[in-house]
Amino acid sequence: MMISVKPFIEYSSNCPYCQNKLKPQSLIWSGMHVCVESKCSVCSSETIGDLPISHAINYPYIIDIKNDLFFRDKSALGNKIADNWLGKNLLKSLQNPISQQLDIQKEIFKDSKRIIVLNCIDHLYGHSLLKLLNVDSHLQNNADFGVVVIVQKFLRWMVPDGVAEIWTVDIPLRVGQSYYHCINEFISGEIDRFDEVFVSKAYSHPANFDITNYTKTPIHDFNNEEFRIAFIWREDRLWVNYFSFQVLKRLGLIDICLLIQNWKVRRLFTAIRKKIPSAIFTVAGLGKKLSFPDWVEDLRVEKFDEIAERATCKIYSQSRLVIGLHGSNMLLPSAHAGMTIDLMPNDRLGNICQDILYQKTDPRLATFSYRFPSASMKIEQLATLAISMIDYYSTFIVSMRIF
Repeated sequence: MMISVKPFIEYSSNCPYCQNKLKPQSLIWSGMHVCVESKCSVCSSETIGDLPISHAINYPYIIDIKNDLFFRDKSALGNKIADNWLGKNLLKSLQNPISQQLDIQKEIFKDSKRIIVLNCIDHLYGHSLLKLLNVDSHLQNNADFGVVVIVQKFLRWMVPDGVAEIWTVDIPLRVGQSYYHCINEFISGEIDRFDEVFVSKAYSHPANFDITNYTKTPIHDFNNEEFRIAFIWREDRLWVNYFSFQVLKRLGLIDICLLIQNWKVRRLFTAIRKKIPSAIFTVAGLGKKLSFPDWVEDLRVEKFDEIAERATCKIYSQSRLVIGLHGSNMLLPSAHAGMTIDLMPNDRLGNICQDILYQKTDPRLATFSYRFPSASMKIEQLATLAISMIDYYSTFIVSMRIF
C-alpha cells in the first residue's frame, strides 16, 4: 500500500539502454507524478522514472530528458493510449518546468515523525477523487503513521477527519500534469521534518472506503417514502449517438446534441412518471443550457464549488435512482443514491464500473442496484428497466434473503 522514500528510496528499475539496475538518487514531486532521478553506474545515462503509484502502478515510464525519449518501464503494460496520456505528457512536463509560484496551504492536525504521503494531484476530477478515497485504508491499517494528504483546492472540503496534515495546492485540473518548481520545493522541504516517509500507492480504484467520511452526507434511506429519480446532466459528453456527436461537434453544432439529450431526458422521465407519479423528478449536474417542464426539478449548477457540491450530494442521497452517462460525473451520485443506471457508450465499454463507487457489499444486491445498459438502448426499454428496479427492490431483498 505504500513505498518508502525516506530514509531510503524504494525503487527498482533497469537502465533502458544497458539494462543495468538503476540506483535511485533523489525525488521529483512532479504534479500528479512522483519521480525518481537515477544514474546508471555502467553507461552513465541519467533518467527519471515513475514511482509505481496510482496509474503508474500499471503504466510506469522512464524519461530521458536530454535525448527527448520516454520508455515503458520493465513492469509496464503495453498500451499506446498510456504512451500518449502518461509517457509523452510526463516527458513534456519534465522538459518544461513552470517557475510560477502557487499558493500552497499547510494544515497540521497532529504531530507525527512517520508519515504516509497521499498525493491526489491530477488533471482529471475523477482521478483526484478516487485517489483521495485511499485515506480510509491508511487510517485503518497504518495507525502508526500520520497520513499527509496533498490535494488541489477544489477537493479540500472532502478530506476526511483523522489525517495528520493537509497540503492544499491552488492548481487547476487542466495543469495537473505540469511540473511546478514550487510544488517540488515545498514538498521536498516539508519531508525534512519527518524521520520516515512513505508514499501511498494511491490506488486508482480503491475498494474499501466509506463515502460518508468524505462528504459528511448519508447514503440513501430506502425507508423514506418520498424519493427522487435524478438524471445526472453534463454538457461535454452527451447522451447522443457517438458518430452524430463527433460530426456535429466538428461542425460547431454541439447545441443540436444538447437538444437531443434534453429531449431524451424529457421522454425518459415522462415514461417513468406514468408508472411512478409520486417520485420527484430531478435534473442535477453541471451546465444549465435548455430548460425542462415545471414538474421536473432543475437543480443543475453552472460550476461546482464546495457549497454546490455539498448541496448536490444531498440531492443524490435523496435519490432512489440516479441515471446518467458513464463518466466521473457518476462517482458521487452512485456513492450516495439508492441505485444507479450507468449508460455505457460503445467507446467506453472497457471502462465499465470505473465510475461507480459501490456501496453494496453483497454481490447479488450490487448486481441488482448497479446497471450498465447501452447508451443506445431505446427510451421505452430504459424506462422499463428503471421502473422495475424501483418496483422490485424490496421484493428482491426479501427473496434473496439479504438482510
